[in-house]
Amino acid sequence: MKKFVSPLLRPENRFGLLGALLLTVIAAMSVLAPLIAPYDPFQRSGLPFEKPGPEHLLGCNDVGHDLLSELLYGGRVSLTIGLFAAFYATAVAVIVALIAGYFGGPLDRLLMRVVDVVMSLPFLPLVIVLGVFLGPGMGTQILVISLVMWASPCRELRSQVIKTRNNGYIDAARAMGEKPFKIILRHALPDLMPLIVPQFVLVAQSAILIESSLSFLGLGDPVSKSWGSMLFFANTRAAFLTGAWVYWVLPPGLCIALACLSFSLIGFALSGKRSLEYFPYGSFTRPPKPPCGGKEAPRIPLEVCDISVCYKSGQDECLAVCGASLELGNREVLGIVGESGCGKTTLAMTVLGLLRHPAELSGGSVFIKGTNVLFGADMKILRLRGKTAAFVPQNAMNTLNPVLSVRKQLLEAIRIHRKLPREEEAGELDRLLGFVGIDPARKDAYNHELSGGMKQRVVIAMALANNPDILIADEPTTGLDVLVQKSILDLLMDLKDQLGLSVILITHDLPLAMNYSDKLAVMYRGKLVDYGPIEAVSRHPAHFHTWDLFNNFPRLDQAKIWDRPPAETADGGALEVRALSKTFYPRRGLFGKSGAPVPAVRRLSFTVRPGEVLGLIGGSGSGKTTVSRLIAGLERPDSGEILLDGQSLLRLPREERRRAAKKIHLVFQDPYQSMRNSMTLFDILKEPLIIGKDYTKDEMRERIHAALEDVHLPHSELFLRRTPRELSGGQRQRLAFARAVLAEPRYIIADEPTSMLDVSLRQELLKLMEELRSRYRMGFLFITHDLSLAYHFCDRLMVMKEGAVVENAQAQDLIRYPLHSYTRRLIAAVETPGALTAADAPEGLPLRLAVGQGRNLSL
Repeated sequence: MKKFVSPLLRPENRFGLLGALLLTVIAAMSVLAPLIAPYDPFQRSGLPFEKPGPEHLLGCNDVGHDLLSELLYGGRVSLTIGLFAAFYATAVAVIVALIAGYFGGPLDRLLMRVVDVVMSLPFLPLVIVLGVFLGPGMGTQILVISLVMWASPCRELRSQVIKTRNNGYIDAARAMGEKPFKIILRHALPDLMPLIVPQFVLVAQSAILIESSLSFLGLGDPVSKSWGSMLFFANTRAAFLTGAWVYWVLPPGLCIALACLSFSLIGFALSGKRSLEYFPYGSFTRPPKPPCGGKEAPRIPLEVCDISVCYKSGQDECLAVCGASLELGNREVLGIVGESGCGKTTLAMTVLGLLRHPAELSGGSVFIKGTNVLFGADMKILRLRGKTAAFVPQNAMNTLNPVLSVRKQLLEAIRIHRKLPREEEAGELDRLLGFVGIDPARKDAYNHELSGGMKQRVVIAMALANNPDILIADEPTTGLDVLVQKSILDLLMDLKDQLGLSVILITHDLPLAMNYSDKLAVMYRGKLVDYGPIEAVSRHPAHFHTWDLFNNFPRLDQAKIWDRPPAETADGGALEVRALSKTFYPRRGLFGKSGAPVPAVRRLSFTVRPGEVLGLIGGSGSGKTTVSRLIAGLERPDSGEILLDGQSLLRLPREERRRAAKKIHLVFQDPYQSMRNSMTLFDILKEPLIIGKDYTKDEMRERIHAALEDVHLPHSELFLRRTPRELSGGQRQRLAFARAVLAEPRYIIADEPTSMLDVSLRQELLKLMEELRSRYRMGFLFITHDLSLAYHFCDRLMVMKEGAVVENAQAQDLIRYPLHSYTRRLIAAVETPGALTAADAPEGLPLRLAVGQGRNLSL
């Protein structure tokens, strides 16, 4: 954990500046050679083997050509060949990587085998054979270097394309009917640019070295001057025998070394950078000395003492945490609740010293096992993280590495702090996966092969890998169904009892915090407004926000909020699914399928009419998201039919299928992945307008303004110039629905749109969806694991288990009279906090708020 250092002062950037300066000097001298060279390098200007002197600073070669002039002109040829060869090799690598990474499947496997073959061939013999076969010349050198250098960068670039392809904004463009090559140009290629530049630099370095080698072997252009040809003629014309090698061989050799060094330094500075705004964890500003220097180290696992954190950007300052103090005892569970943006995650990152620039710690101390971690030595903090104090990050769905299997990532977590024999490592893997409810047979699965719930379980297993004393879990059950939530938290409680674990449970799910915590801390606008034992806080809240949290939960024992009459859903047309099935095969060989099949959807059938809301509920991994992807055209079913107004979408030609797909819009589960952070809001919203339609810029702006008004977002030019990273989770989901309005669909598939939002934002989003439904007569397929929200918002409910529907009924009937045992288990697992009465309201709360906050209250 270090004080923030200006980017220009970082070692890698200083090396990069040095490399850029060297390359600029070499390139300038080469470009200006006709002006600064003392003689024509092709004309005799001195005596053969003339030694360096005032007239010839580097002397002359065996025919009297000035060596300094040859050196200056030689840089032009060497740099030209190096840069052109690097350009062509990088271009081929980018094209192949984009095609293989985006389309995948057999095409990807075929292209990667070609890459493997090129990389496996012996490098230098291949270069020589190609050079001899094609004949000497500058064009030959560029072609040969390009042919042998494209494969290595292609493999790395392909990995990034695969990662990009799995992002939500790529799926969003595909679901809206955009053509593949336009998606590649609009999304995949811009995401690849931060990697293309360092790859080009590194290839250019190698290309200059190869050009010199080819010229030295006589395979260069015999009539041009280059550094390599100077070495070739020095070798063949007895420079080493006459003593002329000192001024004939060393200067071009030194220029080759300096050019390669300059490219290496630039490549070192650029490699690993993904954007200009990257700041490592721990790069926050802190006071020079502990503010509580004389405080006696506490004996409890964790004490937070008067922590204050602010974020500074230019003249703006945002106080994220203000004077927070709390304690965590042995075997104790502390629940921290509050709405999005109240400072919960900032407080957790402060405890572990993982804040990023521009965060500034303006005061306070954190003691872990008696060590002040904010002011201790860096290595001591590294030993504490992951071992003494472990962390489950909030956005676990994006934590896993897409190119590493679950096995490798768990082993990495174990090996950081422990050294186990191979046999024990295998047993430890099975034990950890068993803890979080994952079949050990799935340990070789990759990120994209797991459901959202399974990804979060893997992350929790990684946090538990080294048996920590303190576990900080930031929204650990986000995206999980109620049964899995209960099993995961029951597991954490069992581990707490078995291992003496102390747990901080950060969540916006108040029932979970109440059910599993010993103490409760309520945060509001950066402050701890309520703190104490669960009973004290729940019975006598000290702040109106605490009281509001207890009374703002939709409940299964209430009357439905949106109870629509049946006649309202009886309109013409329908989205119909008949006997839909899909099976995944975890591994595919080059010539066919292999691996144990995983049935995701089994003979699913249902109908959604315009203006109707059909809820699809079930556990994590039950196939709900697969259903949404099948209907949106992102996956192809093994069997079954998808009918839109009686027309089979699966039987349509590709172009007609894309046009028909625009009537069905998919809103994704993760608002942080469904939009590209580098795009402005205007560019994101205009995407559905430019797919297959012809609007002027003014017409686009007018429609975008209207859509933003529909979802209650501002439509000023300043707002439209913002990027998604400047929006909260709730604003991002509203923006996703604005994009849906612009696509003018008849049906919206909302895949867990509220799973990453707090309670108040969930209800606001449902009200927005109801407005859109009633205004545009849209049909909704509402996919969720939140039974309470599904009960209040949906007309009908379907319960999925292991890819099949086990129960289907009107929402009110299904909740009150469940028939299937799995449905009854889901309902029984729903936790609801006890509602407070007006007498429990904190002193000073207006009476109208205490007794009339709306129809959601149960007083």
